[in-house]
Amino acid sequence: MDSLSDIYGMSEVQNIIKATGVQRVRIADEDMTSSDMCQKAAEYLISREEIDRKEIDGVVFVSQTCDYILPATSITLQDRLKLSKDTVCIDIHYGCSGYIYGLFQAALWISSGACKNVLVLAGDTTSRMINKQDKSLRMVFGDCGTATLMSMGNYPMGFHIQSDGSGSDRLIVPAGGFRTPVSEKTSILEWDEDHNGRTKNDLYMDGMAIFNFAITNVHKNVNDLLEKMQWDKEEVGLYALHQANDFMVNYVRKKLKAPIEKVPTNVANYGNTGPATIPLLFSDICSRQSYDLSKVVMSGFGVGLSWGSIATNLSVTKFYEPINK
Repeated sequence: MDSLSDIYGMSEVQNIIKATGVQRVRIADEDMTSSDMCQKAAEYLISREEIDRKEIDGVVFVSQTCDYILPATSITLQDRLKLSKDTVCIDIHYGCSGYIYGLFQAALWISSGACKNVLVLAGDTTSRMINKQDKSLRMVFGDCGTATLMSMGNYPMGFHIQSDGSGSDRLIVPAGGFRTPVSEKTSILEWDEDHNGRTKNDLYMDGMAIFNFAITNVHKNVNDLLEKMQWDKEEVGLYALHQANDFMVNYVRKKLKAPIEKVPTNVANYGNTGPATIPLLFSDICSRQSYDLSKVVMSGFGVGLSWGSIATNLSVTKFYEPINK
C-alpha cells in the first residue's frame, strides 16, 4: 500500500490500513481476465492431481467480471480447458457470496446424478471496476482466480442461503448494463464527502450499510445451519469466512462466539478478492498449517445483498498453496 502514498498521502494510506487490516492487494496484469486466472488455477489443479479431463463433466464459473456479455464464460472455459463436449456449463454472476453458490450448484448437479466431477472456478478482477480516484475501494479489493474440483463424497453437506434484494443499491456498479447503459452522462466524475471520486460506471459501496448487514445476519445464518446439522459450535474446527476486511471478519467471529484460532484471516496480504476469498483462504492456510477439518463451516456475504453458509467435512480434501503469490 505504500506505493499509493504518493497519490493519497501516507497518513490517509495508514488510516485505511488500520481500519481494514489490508496491507496490500494483488492486481492482475492488464491483459489478464478473471477467466484467465481461473483457467491457470484449473490447469495447475489438473496437473497436480493428474486428473483425466474426460472425467470432468461440469463447469461452474463464478464471477462478476466475465469476459463477455455473451456468450457465457463457462462455455469458453470448457473449450480452453479441452473438456468434453458433454460438459454442463453455467455462469453465476455473484460476488462475495459466490463461492457458496458455486459449491451449491455443483452439489445439486452431483447429487442429481447429472455430473460426477464439477470444476468450480471462482474469481474476479474487481480492480477493473474501481475508479483510481476512489481510495476507499482501491485499497481494499484485489484480483484473484481459483479452482475447486468437487466430486461425490462420503460426508453430508448442509447449505443455508439467503437473499435480500432491498439492499441491492448498497454495493453496485450503477451503469453499464441494459437498464443504464454507459453514456457521457454516466462517465462524469463525482466526489463524495470523503473525497473519493467515481463515475456511475464504477463500483460503489456503502461501507457502513454492508458492515451493518454482515454483523446483523451472518452469525444467525451460521447458527441456523449448525442447528440444522446438529453440530455443537465447539465441534467446528474451522470457520472460513469471506475475507471482506479484518475488522468485519473479527466482528462476525465475536458474534459467533468462536475462538480466534478457528477463524483465520489472510485479507492483509491479498485484500478482498470477492468470490475467491474463501478458496484462497483454504489454499493459503491449509496448505501450510494443520486444522481439524472434520467439521468446517464456510460463509460468504455481500453484494445482492446475499449471504450463505456451508457445513461439511473437508478432512480428505487436498489444498495447494497459491501460485504467483
